[in-house]
Amino acid sequence: MILTSRRYRPVVLLSVFSAAVTWGHRANAQDPESVQKVVELNKKALAAYANLDVEEATNLLKQALEICATAQLEKHPMAARTHVHMGVVYVAGLKQRDQGMEEFKRALRIDPTIKITKGMLNPEVQSAFAEASMDVSEGGEGEGTAPVAAETKPQSAEPAQPAQPAQPAQPASSVGSAIVHTPVTDSAVGQPIVIQAEVPASLAAERVLLAYRPDGVSDFVTREMDAVEGSDAYQSQIPAEATSGASVAYYIQAQDGQGQLLAQNGEVADPHIVNLGAKSASGGIINGVTENETSNEGEEGGEGASYWFALALGSGGGYHSGTPEANRTNDSGVTLKDSGIAGALAFHISPEIGYFVSDSLLLSLQGRFQIVTGGSQINGSAVTSSKDACKGGVCHPANYALAGLAKLTWFIGEPKKVTPFVSLAAGAGQIRHVVGLPSKDPANPSKPYLLGCPSSGCVDTVVGGPVLFGPGGGITVELSDSFLIVASTNVLVGVPHTMVNVDLNVGLAYVR
Repeated sequence: MILTSRRYRPVVLLSVFSAAVTWGHRANAQDPESVQKVVELNKKALAAYANLDVEEATNLLKQALEICATAQLEKHPMAARTHVHMGVVYVAGLKQRDQGMEEFKRALRIDPTIKITKGMLNPEVQSAFAEASMDVSEGGEGEGTAPVAAETKPQSAEPAQPAQPAQPAQPASSVGSAIVHTPVTDSAVGQPIVIQAEVPASLAAERVLLAYRPDGVSDFVTREMDAVEGSDAYQSQIPAEATSGASVAYYIQAQDGQGQLLAQNGEVADPHIVNLGAKSASGGIINGVTENETSNEGEEGGEGASYWFALALGSGGGYHSGTPEANRTNDSGVTLKDSGIAGALAFHISPEIGYFVSDSLLLSLQGRFQIVTGGSQINGSAVTSSKDACKGGVCHPANYALAGLAKLTWFIGEPKKVTPFVSLAAGAGQIRHVVGLPSKDPANPSKPYLLGCPSSGCVDTVVGGPVLFGPGGGITVELSDSFLIVASTNVLVGVPHTMVNVDLNVGLAYVR
């Protein structure tokens, strides 16, 4: 698992907005200002439609068509896209199927290859569009329909449609021509798919996004691609969870700092399709490399991260209830008890090693080495005969505690720059709290109590465990493809020696 950065947006709006912006960048050089107005009106209309404001969406689309007519853009691709959006609103929003079909036909006469944005499809819309397409292709509707159909039938019959993004001879800054990418066409079921692309620095892209859609899902999920140091290349992957069906669709976008589309390779309405199948017995092609190459990569860790190494530093405290360790009884032989809130001074070190059983689930082993400071030495020569501890010598308090834990960590959502996680741990060992004990009996100061302690009182420890368990949570902050900052809070409950300890940890993790 590579914890890469990604941004989430409402997926339906992203889909339809991407389609609108894509067509908008194919601007008619005669009146780019009018085309941009049409693009903006379409975006507003789609937002209104998504918010169930059908009347507002209809009015905005009518305004866009009026601008197309005034600016002589009736045959522009953006006019076709506006007619498609109007058709969807009529069919699905206003329940006026005949008017919707007329809008679809107008769009198809302008661009016979146009498709409905998948985020707007439903069975009712799909049926109306298919019927309109049939009417137009048969040449039975309106003036000039037959010649258009005659020209477009060969186009619709050609399977070479995926070559379309490279087809227009446009300037390098135009949408669809700047991103260099060789589409992945085949991969294995249940395996992550590495996607690479080159985005020239001259494009000044702030973000490069990979959008993917698993088989049987209507919406695309986006994740941010990582820049490859020293080149124009970007890389990310479609996770294994998205490759369990027969295929997976994807496209790539470059955006500026405001989220505006600069370039794309593939699009919502016409994404790249990866066919998924089982690994062949030998020599099969999987994700663009031979099976032997894939196997070698797997032995070396592969493209996805499999292993986790972390080292954290922290401290904590909490509630305890038990007998102090060095001063178990007072000088009268009465067993001491201490309970309350105390700290686990001074700090602890937590190394961790783990393995990703999936892109989001980590199984690991974690150690906890606690350094304990501040304990008081006990002078045994001052202790009365009734006290067993340190008689005739010097007793040194505990200065460390060890514990080992098995952990299950779940990273929430798609990996991004900051990724939250939750965890559950269980194990064995000790946690120590540092507590203060009085040198005199609180009930009778004249009575011998803890004569071996300084006059100010003893500083002792109370231990929790040896059975330890509890939940945790935190975040990872990505520094690079392999290094992460990890900040977490862990709660550990100790029994039968009662303790509830809360640790705050900060550390560095390495994934490969």
